[in-house]
Amino acid sequence: MYVPFADLSDDARVWVYAANRPFSPSELHPLHEGLKSFVENWTAHNHDLKASFTILYGQFLVLAVDENTQNATGCSIDKSVHFLQIIEKEFGIELFNRMLVFYFAGEQLITNSRQDFGAALQQGHVSPSTTVINTLVFTKKELNDKFRLPFRDSWHAKIFGAALA
Repeated sequence: MYVPFADLSDDARVWVYAANRPFSPSELHPLHEGLKSFVENWTAHNHDLKASFTILYGQFLVLAVDENTQNATGCSIDKSVHFLQIIEKEFGIELFNRMLVFYFAGEQLITNSRQDFGAALQQGHVSPSTTVINTLVFTKKELNDKFRLPFRDSWHAKIFGAALA
């Protein structure tokens, strides 16, 4: 059962899928319609999920479920993954490449491989205060509070921090 994203509780569970490129303006409307249709019919063991979605920065698809009503199950999560694989094919985009890193250079969102991100660190293009995207958030509250973080406060610093030394 679709509900507006803003109406979900802060403890709603979220899954962030990062695209390897932004969706074009002409892709956003059909993407939005497809996501809404999927969420309206998303179930777990034949029980409707109180669910929603949002698209952030034209590049991050966020699915969310209020698990106070009905828990998402392995089967329901599998359904979402299958649906997103269809989105990948339809739009010629990658949503499951976990080797990408996202950060802001001014107001511009940059998508880099981990290797290129490490090189950007070494070259001084990324600093401790550079805003990075944390795709590992688990709840709507974390999405609101910790999706954009300074590099120094993110999981990125644990992996790439030696490059700053």
